[in-house]
Amino acid sequence: MSASLEQPLDDALAAYAADPQSADLLLRICRTLCGLRRDDELLPWAEQGLALDPRNPWFVHDRARALRLAGRHHDAVATWLAYRALPWKPQFYQLKLGRDLYLAGDVERAIPLLESAMRTGHAEGDPVGARAENWLAEALLSIGQTQGFLHWLIRNTDDSGNYRPADLPTWSGGQDVRGRRVLVTHQLGFGDQFLLFACIAHWRAAGATLMITCDRQIHALVEASLPDCVVVAAPRPLPYGAPLPDALLPAVRAFAPDLHASLLHLPVLAAAHDPLPERYFPAWLRAPETQRDTASGWAAALRAQHPGKAIVGLFWDCGQRHVGQLGSVNRCWAALRSLPLAEVDRLTMDPRIAGAVHFVNLHHPSVEAEAGHRAGNVSRYEPGIQTFAETAACIEQLDAVLSVDSGIANLAAMIGRPTAVMTNATGEWRWGHDDPVSPWMHDVSVLRQSVMGDWSTVRDDAVAWLAEFAKRAGR
Repeated sequence: MSASLEQPLDDALAAYAADPQSADLLLRICRTLCGLRRDDELLPWAEQGLALDPRNPWFVHDRARALRLAGRHHDAVATWLAYRALPWKPQFYQLKLGRDLYLAGDVERAIPLLESAMRTGHAEGDPVGARAENWLAEALLSIGQTQGFLHWLIRNTDDSGNYRPADLPTWSGGQDVRGRRVLVTHQLGFGDQFLLFACIAHWRAAGATLMITCDRQIHALVEASLPDCVVVAAPRPLPYGAPLPDALLPAVRAFAPDLHASLLHLPVLAAAHDPLPERYFPAWLRAPETQRDTASGWAAALRAQHPGKAIVGLFWDCGQRHVGQLGSVNRCWAALRSLPLAEVDRLTMDPRIAGAVHFVNLHHPSVEAEAGHRAGNVSRYEPGIQTFAETAACIEQLDAVLSVDSGIANLAAMIGRPTAVMTNATGEWRWGHDDPVSPWMHDVSVLRQSVMGDWSTVRDDAVAWLAEFAKRAGR
């Protein structure tokens, strides 16, 4: 579809060059850019459109969208407020303003707007209701409110691919799962699976027996970490309510489940517990024995080369930002989460820690060229990182991990290594709202931008965290 829109975009641009006072042509350009998933290019066209037609809601929407993709959430909020008098559908306007307020860090004002958009949308059968509920869930979770997990289930009927096994009832929230045989099917990304599978412990403690599907890339790691569960690899479901793959059916029949739960159901079980678990997501991951043995020998040699230093894993680049076919939303969010290479070099070579800390690059070799080459004080995992089992084995041998908001940050936290997560000003719900530690995990520090896009303060916070960690560790 994108290729078929390239020519219409060229035609619209050529026509606009000949008639630069045409708001209709500007609107065609904006709509075509969205169809091409190049929404990050909208801003100049939307602003020119607003100059010609200041009451056109599409130009307002596209301007706010482009600002959000650039991480300019305060400017997006200001856009919605400046054009509040336009004849918006109330729940649509509340959704958009509430979402951008949340992303700008104003959770207190965002929550009631999202609640209102959710209620009205659901009452009127408007898809806005589901989108508002998803953002409400994330806003609540960012401030440590477990009711957010109940709202987050809306993704099972909205934008999250998931399996829906035929002739098997889906768990509806009952707390008594003693004696139940539960098939848990996966969804979302690697980091989400690393995090949410931690709640398997809640279900095991409640008396359930579980079979779990997961992505093939993490199967060996999950299987080694959950010896009391049946763990099978399956393709990640992309459509909503997908049937189980035929290849999976024999294993499911052998397990004979009487209940189904999606990945998003897992954290809901403990949400009604009083008191709540001290750390909602306990560390649970363990590398397979073969990879552990290999990593142990590597670590001994590395420590001999850097005696007295803390050995810290480092991950700085979210590879999705380099994948054009993902579209602007994924690319832009990944870029906003990635630490620029210049800041990486300043961090690793900082004289305040260079004598006390040595770093290990945790990127997969296939993305190293895109992530960039460091100036120094960084080693590779010499046995080679080809699988998540090998990454986990490497991390187990480290003293700590310093990572941007990524699957590696989730992996390190769920292995139980002291982890510092470098986030942009918005961050992600699992790292909390404005606290220096995650409300959901143990021993996870959060180093957050004070201004979107400015990593210098985060770098200084990381240096301070590393210096203190090395001091406490006696390095």
